[in-house]
Amino acid sequence: MRPQSIILVGGPETGKSNYVGRLWASLKAGNGTLKRAGMPRNIEYVESICEHLLQGKFAGRTDTNMARQDFCVPLTAVDGAIPTELIVPDFTGELWRDAVKNSELPQEWMDELESADGALLFVRAHSPLNVQPFNWVTSRDILRLPIGAGNNSTELPTQVTLCELLRLLQNRLACKPNGANPRVAVVVTAWDTLNKELQMQGPNAYLREQFPLFAGMLEDVEDIDVRVYGVSIVGGDLQRDQDFQKRYEGMIMAQSGSVTYELDAEVRADSDVTMPVAWVIGN
Repeated sequence: MRPQSIILVGGPETGKSNYVGRLWASLKAGNGTLKRAGMPRNIEYVESICEHLLQGKFAGRTDTNMARQDFCVPLTAVDGAIPTELIVPDFTGELWRDAVKNSELPQEWMDELESADGALLFVRAHSPLNVQPFNWVTSRDILRLPIGAGNNSTELPTQVTLCELLRLLQNRLACKPNGANPRVAVVVTAWDTLNKELQMQGPNAYLREQFPLFAGMLEDVEDIDVRVYGVSIVGGDLQRDQDFQKRYEGMIMAQSGSVTYELDAEVRADSDVTMPVAWVIGN
């Protein structure tokens, strides 16, 4: 059994931990493309996330003071591939954020990145932490203020951060054993918070509207293969939608959620939330 390491990349509160928990729920239930062939190591970690989701709550931000919490689970063959052990190293969002700001990643994590078989790059729709680029037209009044007045935020626009993270993956991920390009799945989480019209347009259209610089880079990127997915891990908004919260009480968590993607210029939806990982580790 050849272990495959998949790196989860994204800033704080972009949905990485909740996705891992929901992934494990699908593997336990056996209702996705990926099938487990045993129990994961460090099961307490993923079960605690599942417990939050079962209670109708999203897991909070990962405690950066906790010991490393890698997720490792054996899988059966996927699309004819050999059995494998899936390893998801525990990178915190703060680590990725600081890697972009400081142009530096600790050697331990650089080694993990260079030995990985692919990656999932996360961005959360409607996140309060998303930083929009400065609008030079509508912000002309701010430009007239004295230096030091107005907004002093030094945070990089989210789309710039995404471009830098994608560039890091492009430079560091190695080719697959068969010589094929490494794969990166861009995962737009909280997909259910978008209105139906935006969801029907698909995740690629969403990125072009909200993060045009990043979307343009995805269209021209070389040396890696990229697909974009819109992911809802439970199928609704557990934080603000009270009607959905009531319906969720009668739902089976491992059967909730969906993945939206584009294939042959058509926007499609599927209930299999393991699809992004299955594509990344597939042949």
